[in-house]
Amino acid sequence: MNGVYIPAWSGRRRSDALLRVKSEGRRAKAPCCICEMVIDYSLAYPDEQSCSVQHVKPRSSYPHLTWEPSNWKPAHLSCNKAEGAGDTLGLGVTSEQW
Repeated sequence: MNGVYIPAWSGRRRSDALLRVKSEGRRAKAPCCICEMVIDYSLAYPDEQSCSVQHVKPRSSYPHLTWEPSNWKPAHLSCNKAEGAGDTLGLGVTSEQW
């Protein structure tokens, strides 16, 4: 991206981001930003219902927002995996889901 270095989504920084999202989500009693169901913030990876960091604007399309906390929301790990790199978060139900 035009010579701008963006650290990979891994390591200590990723762990710290998850801790931040879990802490803020627990405090706000925030549901999963994808399915809108309750998240049990006491569950840990690799539990499919544990909290993960969902990038509202996907890293694949918006790499410069990878480490921007305002681009992070809590999501179930399973929902996050299913969402993939799609850019559909918050757009509602598609006709394929009917």
